[in-house]
Amino acid sequence: MNVLVVCDHFPPAFAPRMGYLCKYLRASGHEVDVVFERLEGDERYAYLCGYASKECGLRFYGKESSGWKRKWRWSMVMLRDLLGHYKDRQVCKTVFRWTNQEGRIYDVVLACSYRTFPLWAASRVAKKLGLPLVVDLRDIIEQYPDRSYLQHHLVKGKIGECVEEWQTKYLLRQRNRVLRRADAIVSVSPWHVDYLKRFNPAVHLVYNGYDPEIFYPAPQRDSVFRITYTGRIISFQIRDPEILFKAVALLKTKGIVSGKDFRLCWYVDKASQRMIEKLGIVEGVADLMEMHDFVAAAEVPEVLNRSSVLLQLANVATGNGPKGIMSTKVFEALAIGKPILLVPDDCSFLGRLVESSGMGLAAKTVEEVARFIEAEYGKWQKTGSTQREVNREIVGRFSRKEQAMSFLHVFEQVVESRGTVRK
Repeated sequence: MNVLVVCDHFPPAFAPRMGYLCKYLRASGHEVDVVFERLEGDERYAYLCGYASKECGLRFYGKESSGWKRKWRWSMVMLRDLLGHYKDRQVCKTVFRWTNQEGRIYDVVLACSYRTFPLWAASRVAKKLGLPLVVDLRDIIEQYPDRSYLQHHLVKGKIGECVEEWQTKYLLRQRNRVLRRADAIVSVSPWHVDYLKRFNPAVHLVYNGYDPEIFYPAPQRDSVFRITYTGRIISFQIRDPEILFKAVALLKTKGIVSGKDFRLCWYVDKASQRMIEKLGIVEGVADLMEMHDFVAAAEVPEVLNRSSVLLQLANVATGNGPKGIMSTKVFEALAIGKPILLVPDDCSFLGRLVESSGMGLAAKTVEEVARFIEAEYGKWQKTGSTQREVNREIVGRFSRKEQAMSFLHVFEQVVESRGTVRK
């Protein structure tokens, strides 16, 4: 099968879902061409480059990472986008050059986005080429409790709120129009599937996952008990470490843990570091923390295998809380086999996964967190390890290879339904 992927981000940038899809579809004998927006300076998933049959990364903002030139260029691109789908049209030009001039032939179009771009382009390409369209939404606007889904805030105050409200409605209107036309939709959690069925009944669940070739138990001895978090915080409304800090402060006050051999280790971006450091000072645990920059994704397994407890941050999903967030990190943690601490319990699918796997705790209270850490810390002091037996039956469902086969099954369904199978 020949698949055309049209997506917002792609490796080497933070886009493991599509990177792994290319890797494992190609390994199964299928062809995957990719058109995407290239992001400068993000090389975390460089090891996933080279798996696409053919790829084109489009640059819209130039190479300036900051300053007034980049802000001006970004504003102009955004304006042109709002007035006439500027970025999407560039994607279409690339695809039509491949099909018209180079003779590339496809069976299905897959659009992957977390907001709107490049859904319009994928829909137009699929319609013009007479191909089925599958839309993969790894995140959606409605899952966020705040406006952290907006990468840039143009204006502050009441005027800014009005602008962002209009922008959100515009994005949703554009997205939903494409969703209704799609032959199938794919998303990452049961909550997403249920929510998206209001726009199109043909919604399929394909979780995020882990690469079995690099995420597996390989425990390393360490003289320090490390509770480790890798990733972004975004906002405390989405990922809130407060009860963790209070529990560690309690253990510190009781003399159970100390800076001699206990650390909260953070591998995060600079903005997340500032947030965590500020809260750590308030809660009195700053002296027990280590701050590290992001590491390349290929180095994450070593970081996790050296740790004693793998931290997952969330927030309660009920009410106005975040919905359906099940990041790649939890599946990678399951594959490593170290105890997982989820704070707080999201009281939804993430917490149920952690608890049902038998690999850790989805904590609701400070006391629960303190007891869990004390127990694992005591085990580590006695044996030098906190390693747990991985439930391969549960964990195996979330491998990236299985994920690719799930996508392939959806592709085969829509191609057969359309009657567009190539002879």
